[in-house]
Amino acid sequence: MQQRRVVITGLGVISPLGCDTKTFWHMLSRGMSGVAPIASFDTSPFSSSLGAEVKDFDPEDFIPRKQMRRMGRATHFAVGSAMMAVRDARLDFERENRSEVAICMGTSIAGLKEALDTHDSIQRKQYQHTNPFAMTSTFANAVSAEVAIALDVHGNSETYSIGCSSTANALGRAYDLIAAGQTDLVIAGGAEAPLHPSIFSVMEAARTLAPDKGGTITNHPRPFDRTRCGMVLGEGAGCVVLEEFEHARRRGAPMYAELEGWGFTCDAYSMAKPLESGAQQGRAIGQTLASAHWFPEEVDYINACGLGTIDLDAAETSAIKHAFGNQAYRIPVSSLKGALGHAFAASGAFQVIGTALALEHQFIPPTLHLTMPDPLCDLDYVALTGRPARIRRALINSFGFGGKNIVLALSHVNALAPHDRLLRTSDWDAIHNQPIGAALARSLRTSLAQWK
Repeated sequence: MQQRRVVITGLGVISPLGCDTKTFWHMLSRGMSGVAPIASFDTSPFSSSLGAEVKDFDPEDFIPRKQMRRMGRATHFAVGSAMMAVRDARLDFERENRSEVAICMGTSIAGLKEALDTHDSIQRKQYQHTNPFAMTSTFANAVSAEVAIALDVHGNSETYSIGCSSTANALGRAYDLIAAGQTDLVIAGGAEAPLHPSIFSVMEAARTLAPDKGGTITNHPRPFDRTRCGMVLGEGAGCVVLEEFEHARRRGAPMYAELEGWGFTCDAYSMAKPLESGAQQGRAIGQTLASAHWFPEEVDYINACGLGTIDLDAAETSAIKHAFGNQAYRIPVSSLKGALGHAFAASGAFQVIGTALALEHQFIPPTLHLTMPDPLCDLDYVALTGRPARIRRALINSFGFGGKNIVLALSHVNALAPHDRLLRTSDWDAIHNQPIGAALARSLRTSLAQWK
């Protein structure tokens, strides 16, 4: 039986580059940065002062004030971006089966910011007048639960928390639900709000933040650059509506991209450092190509994790080379972290939305602050300035603390015609595994492309 197709029909974003998709894409594609000295707390005790803060976001635009008070900032972001995505998808839940609409959300630290503030407040007040919503607002569960409450949907509602790759995990699980026929609609995404002095202090103590001499150095982070020296923290959220293709087609929904597969591996090496060889990251790429039934030469773009740290950027470069061989030098690669900082799980949401828009606009956003190439990072990283490109199929690398490596495969919705998709079965695999399989399969694809 042919596997059900999964498409993205709605986008919602709350980011340091704007709180709507048009502003987000305008600034991202033009190489503008949301990184600046942090304004929400005093950074004078630290050697790092830069952050990528969300501005011009008012949760009351989406959530009644009484309900808003029971939520943390990450959950505000999650609900707001989910409601944007639903509106963008032109979904009318009165015409849908609410009992089957699922929620899959990712977060790394959820309401840790509020937990730290609550602890300080309780001590100051000597355990009197404690906020009764303190527990529920800090749970990772709140990120998906409050989205379900806001949208009044009653299918699976789950939060995934596996570090920075949590959102990619949420989308992968959402893909599985739809592909397996368990639902036609999933609201999936991720949210994070890690900009807090205690979190900042811990990250600096671990030497993961880029030092900036009191904000006088502003060109951080520097993904893949020879002078890269650490990450910059960010915040925000993004959600997408994932939908079964025929369901979306019947209701005339917009289709930004198709999610065709995913892969997931674990370094099993360190909580803080990637495996230097990039072997498991490369294996995740290979799994994803197999899941999507893509040949390596079909990949037109890679949206990289590109954190701006010495070890991860080198490992990711090795992983891409391991997975693609000489093809790696042909594929444009870019990281959004230079513009958006590292927002833990929310970075995965920014990557998915950025890649979907890149497919729509046929334009690759740039890697900012890459001015001094590193001999160890010698791929085409689309440095400083974005470029038009023919993008039919793209990979998204999401690699998190603890060595959790997830890769997603997104394609232009029209990239596969129904007759081409017939070969995306075990029969295609059987052809590919024959002695002349690769050449035969490529010949068949060329013929199909000419026929189209």
